[in-house]
Amino acid sequence: MREPLGPDGATTEALEREVQALRARTAELEGTLDRLAEAEEQVLGARAQAQALLDNIPHMAWMKNRRGVFLAVNESFARACGHPKTAILGKTDRDIWPLEHAEKYMQDDQLLMASGEKFLAEERIVEGGDVKWFETLKTPIRDTRGLVVGTVGLARDITERKQAEEQRQLLERRMQETQKLESLGVLAGGIAHDFNNLLVSVLTNAELALRALSGAAHETDASERVADIRNAALHAAELTNQMLAYSGRAHFDVRPLSLTDLVLDMTHLLGSSLSKKAQVHYDLMPELPAVQADIAQLRQVIMNLITNASDALGDRAGVIRVRTGAEQVRATLADLYGPSPLAPASYAFLEVADDGCGMSEETRARLFEPFFTTKFTGRGLGLSAVQGIVRGHGGGIVLRTALGQGTTIKVLLPCTDKPARRALPQPSEPASSWTGSGLVLMVDDDPRVRSVTELLLRDLGFDVLSAGSGRDAIAEFELHADEIRVVLLDVTMPDLSGDQVLDALRQRRADLEVLLCSGYAEDEIKERFSNRDMASFLQKPYTRQALQARLEHLLGTAPRPARG
Repeated sequence: MREPLGPDGATTEALEREVQALRARTAELEGTLDRLAEAEEQVLGARAQAQALLDNIPHMAWMKNRRGVFLAVNESFARACGHPKTAILGKTDRDIWPLEHAEKYMQDDQLLMASGEKFLAEERIVEGGDVKWFETLKTPIRDTRGLVVGTVGLARDITERKQAEEQRQLLERRMQETQKLESLGVLAGGIAHDFNNLLVSVLTNAELALRALSGAAHETDASERVADIRNAALHAAELTNQMLAYSGRAHFDVRPLSLTDLVLDMTHLLGSSLSKKAQVHYDLMPELPAVQADIAQLRQVIMNLITNASDALGDRAGVIRVRTGAEQVRATLADLYGPSPLAPASYAFLEVADDGCGMSEETRARLFEPFFTTKFTGRGLGLSAVQGIVRGHGGGIVLRTALGQGTTIKVLLPCTDKPARRALPQPSEPASSWTGSGLVLMVDDDPRVRSVTELLLRDLGFDVLSAGSGRDAIAEFELHADEIRVVLLDVTMPDLSGDQVLDALRQRRADLEVLLCSGYAEDEIKERFSNRDMASFLQKPYTRQALQARLEHLLGTAPRPARG
């Protein structure tokens, strides 16, 4: 018997199978829809949680895709740009920020996505005359394959912090200016005190010398008075050199020296400078490696350290220990004073220790400051000058002290492989018998300097033309160019500088010998002149012997040129 057919000719069994399949597919689709609905609910919940998290961040937060379209922003961001969140989503920076800012932000995004690295910056924004500062952090968003698909950012308003920093810096600058003025006041008072004392010596001795020469005071030895005047002038020069040493601008005549030899050479001088109650014990290394240093500057260091140790003893008896030696510096030294650590190397040292009063933490912290002093009559230049000298020689200073436990100061200077040259005072050489001849053009804007220098030059055998300005010097030279053997030229003048005058003179005579003179340190002016001219530099104040030696070096025994 045949199976009944359906309307379309299909068997009933086949239709039932299709119906069952459709039911199964429908049930499967319904399950899928339920899962999708559940997933959508989870996504919406996660999005809501993420949005709540963003909104709870107190700073501006946002998320963009690769095209710079905003995918999410928080309430702080919406308030900052003045738009509701719904109006920002789907837009770009150009839609919500001024064009100048928008272009900058989008450029930063492109650089961030290209590099794949975090971006952190402080940004200054000016709107309507108000200045705001933001600290912005941007991070790339990556997909499961590691490809950058967008950016996420966080911006924090740091305007108050910036304003506080600016205020602090302003207060610091004002404090530094105040301290500078106070320091200059201390310096001016101290220098004026010392120079006034020197001037008393100069004026008094000059008056006594004049009286002796006029016969009004036969008991006065004029030569002794003039010698005292000379010594006072040398002390004034030493005072200015102390200030140059502190500034690190003093001229160094560097040579290999032994610290042990220097201390031995100065023992007789130190004995007369120390307290009578001070006992000095020396522990000096006999074969100490040499250091490259300037004799005069290191003598100043030794004298300052030992006299300070003597002052620390006060009126009571005590011991000063002076030690020299060598050590290898391999790591950072404790209690090292200086702008930077010492480089690992071999160092020779001078150590001065006393069992005096020691120092408080406040004094210790300020000990090497310029103009700071604990002495009533001090200028505060001693130890600051020491630090300037040591720094100029590439060394360092170690300080150990405590109240009631004395003080130890160790100066370390880098060693050299060159053998030390003895620094013992040489027997005074008889004055050179060299004399000059011919015409000298002496140029200086100070009439007193011109007057006395002209006397020195005539005493050395020269005829002298003097000029008080650069233009006068050029005019005099034009009249006597063929006669002038040498020009004594001040470097600093009010109308034309020394280098300008020298250029004009050399255009007329390229072979002209010139002796440069200045009250400034050599390092201050050497960039303006050639090595040839700086080789004949003479710093003021100078002695007759120094002037004679420089002129002899320049002119030698060359015959005097004929006039005509």
